Amino acid sequence: MKKTLPLFLFIALTACSAKLLLPTQTDVNRVSAKYPGYTWNELMAGKSIYEQNWRILKDPASRNEEQWKEIVPHLVKKLNKRKGKEVIDSKAQETLLKYLITMSMVPKNTSR
Repeated sequence: MKKTLPLFLFIALTACSAKLLLPTQTDVNRVSAKYPGYTWNELMAGKSIYEQNWRILKDPASRNEEQWKEIVPHLVKKLNKRKGKEVIDSKAQETLLKYLITMSMVPKNTSR
C-alpha cells in the first residue's frame, strides 16, 4: 500500500491538470491579422509563462477573448502579490494574453 500511494497520487494529479495543446504555426497564422508580426516563438513563450505560473491549468479554450482580457490582469496581480515581487511584467503579461487568446480560438474539432 505504501508503495502504491505515491503512484496513485501522481496519476490523480496528472489527470486533474488540463493537457494543453501544442501551439503550431497554424495557430499563429489564424491570428496574424489580429497580431501582425506575431511568431510561433512568442506563442510558445506565452505557453511557457502559463505553465510555469499556474499549477492547475485551465484549457485556454475554456474562456473567450473578452474573458481572458478580464482575467489575466487579475491573475498576474495576484501572482505578483503572492510572490512579493514582479514575477510577470507588462510585456510578459501581454505575451501571456496573446497566447491565451490565440489558443482560445482553436477550432473545437481540431485533433492534435
